[in-house]
Amino acid sequence: MPVSLISKNLLYQFQELLEKTENELNIISPFIGTQTANLLADWLTKNPSVVCNIITRFYREDFVERVSSIYGLERLLHANANIYALVDLHSKLYLFDSHSTIIGSANFTKGGFVSNHEICVLMDDEPEIAEKAQEYFYDLLEQIQAAGDKGVVTQEWINEEKKHVPQLAANQKDKTVTYSNNKKKGVELKKIVHPDLFESILENTYEEDEESTGYWLKFEGTGKNRIPNDLNYQQMKGIRNRDLKTTYFPRRPSGIAKDDTLFLTIVSYDEQGHPTPMIVGYAKTEGFNKDNVVDDADIKDAPWKHHFPYYVELTSGKVINAPIKNGIRLVDLYNSIGKAAFPSLRKRNKVSHKTLQSMHFRRSHIRITQEAYNFLMDELNKRFSKYGEINL
Repeated sequence: MPVSLISKNLLYQFQELLEKTENELNIISPFIGTQTANLLADWLTKNPSVVCNIITRFYREDFVERVSSIYGLERLLHANANIYALVDLHSKLYLFDSHSTIIGSANFTKGGFVSNHEICVLMDDEPEIAEKAQEYFYDLLEQIQAAGDKGVVTQEWINEEKKHVPQLAANQKDKTVTYSNNKKKGVELKKIVHPDLFESILENTYEEDEESTGYWLKFEGTGKNRIPNDLNYQQMKGIRNRDLKTTYFPRRPSGIAKDDTLFLTIVSYDEQGHPTPMIVGYAKTEGFNKDNVVDDADIKDAPWKHHFPYYVELTSGKVINAPIKNGIRLVDLYNSIGKAAFPSLRKRNKVSHKTLQSMHFRRSHIRITQEAYNFLMDELNKRFSKYGEINL
């Protein structure tokens, strides 16, 4: 496992990882500093295709004491970062696509990244760890978003603080008033999904390693660009100019090995027109290796490969000879198997149906269990008998 401790030059390491980031940057940090915010805002302005989500605190006392910068938050907001506020936040987490993860003591400030005595753990090119960290991030984000606008930092919030912060800060300096924090904004959660971030990620990763099944859901299409459900898999590949025996990924699918099984899952609609992923077949793979990356010529011929630059070759398999709408709804897997469908959820005491349904959010592939494999193969065989099959 390429894991390293970072006790100095964290800012340099952060900038190095930024340059490798192509799709998504996720940050959890209670405090946001002016210099670090400006650095990131400048980079986001030059890289507008990268989605940046930030979870932080929004306390007036933090802004008055200058441990966090209201002006830094404003710069990031203007650079199209999505900023969310959480009361009693303490975790620090930095996620660069799915290739690198930083967990440690450092806030996203000049002190945290340059001058303070901090220590962080960098896990580079570790997809299993990165997946767990992303799961942690999106579990937390989902809870914040469920509270509606209460957790979304807006320009109106910032403008209100800018009216008060300079005057209060001056009073603090002159000791003309005693100021205590009585102004907090953000979502208050009774229970964080993972109370100890680093321990939880490592613990759950080892739990999953105990059941490294080699079975995956492989998604094609996106929630914003769902594939018509009246096409079969072969027609869908043809219309989209995709090779029938190759599947592409936005991030390195390093966990996929030779002879693993991918269940081909199309982000589409069911027979009633409800938006849902539909499982239409399965395929064996050659696995992923470091050479499975498109080059500039590939991107020139097919510009969409810029966002999906990694690929895996399929060696065998079959799909139903019927429209996508006749496949297996992912919700039926949820309803039949529940949390037992995913190794990472087995030991959770409670898992909401909403959480299960959001498991594929921003994922290109998810590992599933033996029980899920058995259920899907049984259901697919029924459909092969009914509709026929197309061999890959």
